[in-house]
Amino acid sequence: MSSVKYEYKKSKQLKMPIITVAIEFNKKWFPLEAYVDSGATYSVFTAQIADYIGLSYREGLRKYVQVGNGALIPIYLHDLQIQVGKNRITVPIGFSEKLGINFNLIGRVGFFDYFKVCFDEKNYIIQLIPFK
Repeated sequence: MSSVKYEYKKSKQLKMPIITVAIEFNKKWFPLEAYVDSGATYSVFTAQIADYIGLSYREGLRKYVQVGNGALIPIYLHDLQIQVGKNRITVPIGFSEKLGINFNLIGRVGFFDYFKVCFDEKNYIIQLIPFK
């Protein structure tokens, strides 16, 4: 595996640790963006992403996660392969129609098991360093 660096992307006039990843489903790859959130337990993507890639997301394992306002939302977990830079890893991704924000989230479970995640807030860079 190799290290990957991303510059933060602007969203609503703020620079944020948003990275480009690709999800594999039915032997097809789908590029998309996601916010790397060290405070999120699971990676959670919108239900629209599941529809876009053709995944029947409600067939996944249902769990409830707490979001920023304290509410619990249902997510449906699926183990999916993603590509980050040149690295391909399998991580659990939850899909929800109740994710009340404008971007997908990369959380700790699975993803942070593969990478040391370094946020350089001064220079607006996120670096993903693989564990050996």
